[in-house]
Amino acid sequence: MIDANAGCRSAALQPPALRGYKLHMVHFRVPALLILLVLPTVASQAEPQFADIADLTVTAPVIVHATVARGERIPDRDSPGLAPGHARLLITAAIEAAIAAPGAVPAELSWLWDAPLDARGKLDKRKNQSILAWVAVPDPNGKTRLAGPNAQQPWTPALDAQVRAIATQAKSGAVPAFTGVTNGFRADGTVAGESESQFFLSAADGNGATMVVTTRPGIPRRVAVSRGDVIDESAAPVRPGTLLWYRLACKLPAALPASAGG
Repeated sequence: MIDANAGCRSAALQPPALRGYKLHMVHFRVPALLILLVLPTVASQAEPQFADIADLTVTAPVIVHATVARGERIPDRDSPGLAPGHARLLITAAIEAAIAAPGAVPAELSWLWDAPLDARGKLDKRKNQSILAWVAVPDPNGKTRLAGPNAQQPWTPALDAQVRAIATQAKSGAVPAFTGVTNGFRADGTVAGESESQFFLSAADGNGATMVVTTRPGIPRRVAVSRGDVIDESAAPVRPGTLLWYRLACKLPAALPASAGG
């Protein structure tokens, strides 16, 4: 069940441009598509959720599964911008696998990481820890930088599978990067509480998409997307935990164009 009260960027969890949208004088809300949390802050978060993982995976040029060989603490006085409750480490890691990369990745990489301290103000042991890291393209000596505050995470089979799935979806080009809503309408059904809403979406690749939201009494709302202006009645519902799910909820503009809905 999708939580309609959860937040994408601390806002109501639904495409922002479609909140409270009036179509032909009928007021309704598009159902929430996705459970997400706020953007990463300057301090690292222990358990990033889908928004963080998707953001990192589609933007970081290099994603690696690695084992920490050593972590050298940098003195706080030499760590500008260090958040309270953190220590800056120079991480050196042996690469186990490159999940995504534009070319060959050195066998060993190093980067700076602001690690959280425990309740005693101490650092947890990092040596030999298996991690996932989202980093910039390294130089020939293996020096790089993390793609964001949450860009180093403990490796787990579930997180590894999630990242690989998102990376595969992004690389395929099959999931459009939505840029706006060009128009839409809603039609009530023959049964009370039944309706179908269609939104015509623009995408970065120039090919449009149509989002169809079907509401029937006693049945969870169904959200499906077809490429182009022709509705594919056989289109599968948008699945939670996918790149499409995420882009619908978080990548549409904050406001509709004046021409939409008329």
